[in-house]
Amino acid sequence: MYLISTKILAVLTLIEHVNVGTGILSNLVLLYLIVKFSRENMGTYKYLLITFASYDIFLTIVHALCNQQIVIVNITTFAAYVTCLFCASYSIPFTLILIHFLYRYWAIQNPDRIVLFTRKPFIALLVAFCGTVYMIWFCLVFFGFTGAPGDESVRLARAEYFRRYGRDIKHGWVVGEHWKDGKFNLRPALVLLALDSILIFLIILATVICVITLNHIAKTEAFSAYTKVLHTKLLQTLVVQTMTPVLLVYTPYILKLTLPFLGIPEYGSMAACTALNSAFPTFDAVIIGTMINDYR
Repeated sequence: MYLISTKILAVLTLIEHVNVGTGILSNLVLLYLIVKFSRENMGTYKYLLITFASYDIFLTIVHALCNQQIVIVNITTFAAYVTCLFCASYSIPFTLILIHFLYRYWAIQNPDRIVLFTRKPFIALLVAFCGTVYMIWFCLVFFGFTGAPGDESVRLARAEYFRRYGRDIKHGWVVGEHWKDGKFNLRPALVLLALDSILIFLIILATVICVITLNHIAKTEAFSAYTKVLHTKLLQTLVVQTMTPVLLVYTPYILKLTLPFLGIPEYGSMAACTALNSAFPTFDAVIIGTMINDYR
């Protein structure tokens, strides 16, 4: 295992705490800006932005309460002081982004369908979509990994966590033990494949919708020059907003899941990944607030 400096851990922990405060504050400010200064022609898109800012606040609070950390012992991943619900909560931001992309695509390709976002059955369908992705993620972690208090793997993880953070966490462990008693353990490998596949699929799907929308904006003659500029600007904001969870959430998550399986030493990257995760809500709010003229 890699002996990360306690000073580096202290700095990364401090960064997490700062991110929690800025995440809540920045999204509260963004909510105020959205409610107070959104122009009328923004329509129901305003409510999608409100949903995103509200969930970012929720995600920041969950992060603070769970205080999740990752430690690696040999080539086994141990997620300490974390619940399956916390793991699944990070699946929602990208499903919301996909809904944003769908809104932008319909605003260009089929403007008449935008009214669906105000109808309860369609809203229920979108909620069901987010809930389904959430439950898939939850079930994969809950049923695919282990972490009984009496397991030898948990004992090793508790000892490593105590060495790093000075706290003995007895419960809340989620363990992906890729090698057990010298034999390859198939179940966590299948869970790893499923989780990585979900992340990559969501990223590819968002990219495809974005490219199609940009192509339609360039080719359509149904909009004025001003309307094209407005749609392009909103889409650019969404693209940058998409890169935020990709860089701060999903790339670190893929590293967290994959490095132990490949037997690659972490060199402190697990603590750094957690600090990056905590920064996501703040960056998300700053991007929306600075790239949309009404709020800037």
